[in-house]
Amino acid sequence: MQIGQFNRLRVLRESDIAYVLTDGTQEVFLHKKEALKPYANNEEIEVFLYVDNIGRITASTKNPLATIDHPGWLQVVSIQHQYGAFLHYGMVKDGLLSKDDLPLQIEKWPHVNDWIFCQLKEKKNHLFVKQVARKMVRETLQPQTTLAVKTTVEAIVCYFLSDGLVLFTKEGHELFVHYNQTRKDYRLGETVEARILSVHDNHEYVASLIGQKETMFDVDSQRILEYLQHHNGQMRFTDRSSPEDIQAAFRMSKGAFKRALGTLYKAGLILLNEETTQLKT
Repeated sequence: MQIGQFNRLRVLRESDIAYVLTDGTQEVFLHKKEALKPYANNEEIEVFLYVDNIGRITASTKNPLATIDHPGWLQVVSIQHQYGAFLHYGMVKDGLLSKDDLPLQIEKWPHVNDWIFCQLKEKKNHLFVKQVARKMVRETLQPQTTLAVKTTVEAIVCYFLSDGLVLFTKEGHELFVHYNQTRKDYRLGETVEARILSVHDNHEYVASLIGQKETMFDVDSQRILEYLQHHNGQMRFTDRSSPEDIQAAFRMSKGAFKRALGTLYKAGLILLNEETTQLKT
């Protein structure tokens, strides 16, 4: 019997609550709640095998969202930092994506309701979830549509590279976002709105995660925005700061600094307090 996959098994007998199935050597239970119809002894049926909450191999007639051979988008249902992330793959028991397979920085771990493209892996007669390689996403998801430049699309953060992020839409469009086209840190599985900058072959795109209105800012406003992004969204500099402090931190005059703050405030991106300036969240 192969767990994490569909198996064709024979009905051996019927009990009060389940059908007992066999491959000729081993036996597993198919709960009657899962039966698609009454089964006769010796009838052959196709079932998915998984490991239940108490470690037993169990049969199901449900279609899993991913198998050992076929990956799919799985949703995060809980995070336990000592173990990793648990994802729902269609069975009663959720699958564990080990902390060893998650980013080293906890801040980049997925949150509940995020999505990761995964397949099942069998290890020591237990099932686990594992994120697939970028190449497998391309091979599995083959979108039928083309995204147009300047349009915005919903995509999911899938991979972190040295120079940027790789996103995929649920349909399979691959988007590369250079870090200079971001304004904050992102986490694995996060859903974002990406703006298409250019189109390449095979449904590969270059995109930006900077809002359209932010690209219209002058150099001074961009500098302040980037400073806030790299300081947890808050700084001690305000329109009351001394010209010397502003010059040392931003290489601009106090007048230019105040104009740039005004631009960001009118765009609805910052909060101006007496002692601090904060990014709106």
